[in-house]
Amino acid sequence: MSTFTVLIPVDGSENSDNAFNWYLKFCHKPDNEVITYHCHEPPNLSAFSFKPKEFMQVPAEEWQNKMEASVKEVKKLEDNYIVKSQSLKMHHKAVSENSNKPGEAICKYAKENNVDLIVMGTRGLGTIRRTVLGSVSDYVIHHAERPVSVIPSKK
Repeated sequence: MSTFTVLIPVDGSENSDNAFNWYLKFCHKPDNEVITYHCHEPPNLSAFSFKPKEFMQVPAEEWQNKMEASVKEVKKLEDNYIVKSQSLKMHHKAVSENSNKPGEAICKYAKENNVDLIVMGTRGLGTIRRTVLGSVSDYVIHHAERPVSVIPSKK
């Protein structure tokens, strides 16, 4: 019998925690392999202070500080799910990747790693923002070549 692999995209939000907890309550079996997957975007250039004559030259120290803060944030998120998984004696691994297109990254990872199920939360965007910006869960539902369970927010 092969292992059933579940991918749970996480972003540190209450909605991704709800999806993780929903999986534990309704789907988890001791032999399942659970992968928490975090797709983080590189720092946005608009977050930097540019001097007028230095168009698009990011100050090296400022870039390094933002990158270090991002790495710490990702590590904290991974550690949170590692601790939860260890306490439940789950087969678990945490994966983080850089991408500014999280929906595409989730679908690609699921396909390349033969994931059996994707369980994810909603981002909680309002109707207008979701229409304009799109939604990661909407993208994954329509493009993943795997079954997807989207767990709505508890609002």
